[in-house]
Amino acid sequence: MKITLLCVGKTDNKHLESLINDYVKRLSKSIGFSVEYIEPRNVKKLKARELKKAEGELILQKLIKSQRTI
Repeated sequence: MKITLLCVGKTDNKHLESLINDYVKRLSKSIGFSVEYIEPRNVKKLKARELKKAEGELILQKLIKSQRTI
C-alpha cells in the first residue's frame, strides 16, 4: 500500500518544514508514504471561489480512477 498526502500550498516556516520532512522520512521506512504539494498559478489574482475551484481541479488531476480516497 502506498499513501500520498496531497497538500495545498507549501509552508514557509523552516522549522515546520523540517518536522514534516523528518516525519515523512520515518514513515517511508515502514510504509510507502509521500507528500505532494499542489500550488495553483496566479494565486494573488484569483478570488476565493476561483482559487478553491483551481485547487480542486489540481487535486482531481492527481487522482487516478483506481485510487481510493479518504
